[in-house]
Amino acid sequence: MKTFKQALEAYLKSLNEEHTIYVLKGFNYWLDDLDTDLFLGGKTVNSYKNLKESIQGLSSTTRAMFLLYENLLYLYDQNALGSIEFFTQYKFIIIENDYFDSYYPGFRTDLETIKNDFESEEDNIIQKFYCDIQKIDNTLFMNFNEIPDKEFKTIKLTEVGINFEVDNNLEIELYSNINHLALQGIIFEILNFGKGKILCEKEGEYGKSIGIIRKKFESINIFITVKDDFNKHDVEESDYKEYLEILQRKNPSYNFLDIQIYHAPDENTETKEISQAVIIDRIVKNCMKAQKEEQFRDIFVTAPTGAGKSVMFQIPAIYLAEKSDLVTIVISPLIGLMNDQVNNIQSMTKLAETINSDYTPSQKENVLEQIKNGDKSILYLSPETLLSNTDITNLIGDRKIGLLVVDEAHIVSTWGKSFRPDYWYLGEFISRLRKSEKSNQNFPIATFTATATYGSKDNMYFDIIESLKMTAETFLGRVRRDDIDFEITSKTKEINYQDEKLLVAVDSINKLQKTGEKTLVYVPYRRHIDDIYSRLENQEKIGKYSGEMSSGEKNETLEKIVSGEKNVVLATKAFGMGIDINDIKYVYHFAPTGNISDYLQEIGRAARERGMNGVALTDFFKEDFRYINQLFGMSAIKHWQVIAVLSKINELYKKHKKRNFLVSPMEFSHIFANESDTSRIDAQLKTALLIIKKDFELLNSSNYIPLIFKPRSMFTNAYFMIKDGFVDKLVSSDNFKYFRKIQMPRNHTNETYTNPVKVEYVWETYVLDFKKMWEEKYKDLSFASFKYSFYNNELSNFDFKVNEELIPKTIIEIKFDKINFNDAIIEMSNILNALKDIFDDIRQSRKHFTVRELANKLRERLSFKNTYTPDLLAQSMIYILNNIDTGHFERQNFATYNSQTDKWNIQTASYETRIKKIIRQAKLSITSNMNAIQISVKNRNSNKDIRVLLAQIIEILELAEVNIRTGDNPEFFVRVNNSNAIEKIINDKFYKSKTVELVKEKHDNSTRIMEYFFTQLSTKKDRWDFIEQYFLGHLDTTDIKQIKDIQRQSKKENVSITNKVKFPYSNWEEASGISPDKFYIINEIPIPTYFGGEFTLNNETYPFAYVWEDRKMIVYNPEETEKSIKNTNCEWKIISEQDLKLSDFM
Repeated sequence: MKTFKQALEAYLKSLNEEHTIYVLKGFNYWLDDLDTDLFLGGKTVNSYKNLKESIQGLSSTTRAMFLLYENLLYLYDQNALGSIEFFTQYKFIIIENDYFDSYYPGFRTDLETIKNDFESEEDNIIQKFYCDIQKIDNTLFMNFNEIPDKEFKTIKLTEVGINFEVDNNLEIELYSNINHLALQGIIFEILNFGKGKILCEKEGEYGKSIGIIRKKFESINIFITVKDDFNKHDVEESDYKEYLEILQRKNPSYNFLDIQIYHAPDENTETKEISQAVIIDRIVKNCMKAQKEEQFRDIFVTAPTGAGKSVMFQIPAIYLAEKSDLVTIVISPLIGLMNDQVNNIQSMTKLAETINSDYTPSQKENVLEQIKNGDKSILYLSPETLLSNTDITNLIGDRKIGLLVVDEAHIVSTWGKSFRPDYWYLGEFISRLRKSEKSNQNFPIATFTATATYGSKDNMYFDIIESLKMTAETFLGRVRRDDIDFEITSKTKEINYQDEKLLVAVDSINKLQKTGEKTLVYVPYRRHIDDIYSRLENQEKIGKYSGEMSSGEKNETLEKIVSGEKNVVLATKAFGMGIDINDIKYVYHFAPTGNISDYLQEIGRAARERGMNGVALTDFFKEDFRYINQLFGMSAIKHWQVIAVLSKINELYKKHKKRNFLVSPMEFSHIFANESDTSRIDAQLKTALLIIKKDFELLNSSNYIPLIFKPRSMFTNAYFMIKDGFVDKLVSSDNFKYFRKIQMPRNHTNETYTNPVKVEYVWETYVLDFKKMWEEKYKDLSFASFKYSFYNNELSNFDFKVNEELIPKTIIEIKFDKINFNDAIIEMSNILNALKDIFDDIRQSRKHFTVRELANKLRERLSFKNTYTPDLLAQSMIYILNNIDTGHFERQNFATYNSQTDKWNIQTASYETRIKKIIRQAKLSITSNMNAIQISVKNRNSNKDIRVLLAQIIEILELAEVNIRTGDNPEFFVRVNNSNAIEKIINDKFYKSKTVELVKEKHDNSTRIMEYFFTQLSTKKDRWDFIEQYFLGHLDTTDIKQIKDIQRQSKKENVSITNKVKFPYSNWEEASGISPDKFYIINEIPIPTYFGGEFTLNNETYPFAYVWEDRKMIVYNPEETEKSIKNTNCEWKIISEQDLKLSDFM
């Protein structure tokens, strides 16, 4: 049998074209066995001492050479490619092993050294070659860096048609939901081991992965079949008895429940009944396989509320602890949920514990000590706590992990993107943990949720699988709850929506309260709780529950609902996971606030008690959907923020002059100036960085990774003011070696509302090396506990009081290297005065305005280097000016925000006073003999210090280099693999984040589905059918859109096109004279019928950019019209050019 290696060697020997260097990409694993002479010598990537001599040697030969792709990258880095091509007449041809997609098997030796070098935070040669390295079994797979702006002739191995054979008796298992990286591992086993028999789950479910394998190996005799026992759900009797014994520790009468799961969810809605014990057994068996280093699978479970999800991972955790002394880590989103589950498991085992913010540092350390010494084995954690312990031994010592559970896994897909970005980082963290030689951990992931859409545009199942990098055995529980009815009553606004909505809701809730049945009322915001409560009749029977309430207040409400002392609870979405009340009869929605999955989660709180029926109620006004849009808008990252973050990273990359560096979230505070809380800046930055990651994935079909970033659990330095009277005490202490004095001005002048005031300092400024202090003195504590103890004056052997003797500081450095200080002040003054004039005009017109409208007015009056600067300035300046204290007489904000309209309203003319104060402060802070200034401010309320606000404005306008340093926030590690890819986006004035657009598109689609559900369905059966079809991905949401379009035809608004000019070009490339948006060219949009005319709608005339007559579609430029265009019941599609999406042309 001719193997792949033999066929490859024969092919390479046939390559003999003179003056040719054949670059081998993706063959490293087999090089040790191939008789191939490599240019630059050897088969490693470590030695380049003879580079000059090697190149000179090419002048005296014409024979064909071979080169590693790594060495090609090195030659590019040394600017040697052009020299070789020009002086030696040699050309480069890449031979690509395209059986693999982006990730190629690497060398067989020095695996740990290569991996460690790649993960090092110090620049090294390995990082020049690879943008990512992943480990599959015992093989490293490399993803190469790109060579920008240079193309080479490439020969793909699959197109050459090398002939080799495989053995159809050697089996390999292939799962339908296998991820991209794991698929490369399957291909490697086919090529390297000649495995030719692929076992699939079931007929018809081969999916995309089988299609890829068939295409790549179409000339090879690969045998694909169904594995006989893939879908058998039998539990051995002895194992069943052991699982049942653990369950019956709760109650000897308990037995496992049967749950309905979908048999073939891709094809139909048929279900089959399986026992909880089956899922328990599958988890246990895969855990044991992992410990034996056999092939194992992760487990994905959806089951409706009340199906006993917790038992299905608690029993495996107990079994693994008692039988094999293995640790189970349970990731849980809420403190209440962790505490409840630890309490609930006590009757089955005493081995469970949690650490969360309710615990003191000493309590946390005590729990971790019990985990490490084996007294406890089941640990409940938040994702943030897990991520903050990059060294897993900090949590579990030398023990082995048997299982990692992600409870309420829908958060990975929903909350993670909107409110808890740390959930998005879980997958990368767990993947590194499972593949690290150092940790030597091998365990499956088990995910549990009540709701996760399978298929459809909002494919939460795929999101979770991909995000957590799972290869999962899937159990999809039946979605429909026949024990819940719907009472959705349509209402119509007569005069005032808000007043009428409130009256209707109060009337309905009063009636529900009088039934005596337990009732859960969901409202969008805390203010609705108070508004409704104040109008209800029997207030003593009404409880309140929201995230802002204290734990004690929330627990009191729950206790009184459970006991029956109260029977109605008014709640925000904070009432949910971990709250175990089985006898709720009614769930009333004041208004929907999320997608259909959120709605199903919430109504699923009803009728959890077996044999009980529940009712989901809503008094529905079409205006209710404003709350969905508001909640979406709160967390949305804007296109310009994505570009601004990339621009700042690129600036820092050039400043540091190396690919690896650390950044502080505060260095991005000017981009998120609307966030006053530094923790929110941190969360917004994480979200923006993840959007950038997704954008690069969408832009690069090759899976190339130009930028790597990781949140770190610690900050390295912190800054303190130390009063003169305490400096001697510090110098004489053992801790002084961790402090370093930095030179800072001992005075500054502050602008006040009367006269400037000169402030003299009586302290020195010191930087504390937190990392060194922790590692040398307090490593027995986790870094989080060390930090907590330090700032709360509870740290042993440290005799200094924080906030008394050590005052935390923020250090701001401003360097004027682009422009001199006089010109900087003049330019800033001109821009701020132009902003004042715009505010004057708006105030005089008494119009409300959006941030986008303010940005467009700035564009009209001023010119900016970057396209995103007006947006950044418009959003930030409102918040910055509102934060400036003008004195005793004007304390209110000059502008207020209306969340319902997404518009601002100018309340007072104090913006003028605030702008003048900023300009005066700049002149006081920056004097003629300075090209740099240093500012130190106390951390407390630093966001309102006028000098911090001044620094943010200077940064926004790019008048100077601004560096903000603080010790309050952990840093981010950043690696730039390809600055060209970043600059390409920054310099593209038409760039729009594809991820931002996809999130917006997903939201719009979700809103459309919710609207259809509430307005077009009438029976219980229709609604549950709709939910089931949607969750299984069988629902064509374009049909919903078409139905809505048909319904609007009866009230069509007429459109007429006037002053039209026929589009004179045959394609967009020819249309350079009208400078079309690159969007049209890149996406090969059909050419329009007309351009540059006007259209009339509802007796109003507007200019248009383009018209597609056959599609009945009009695109207009919002900067060319001041009027708001409302396209409600029109047969034409009328779209702003800035909102245009590719899907609009599909």
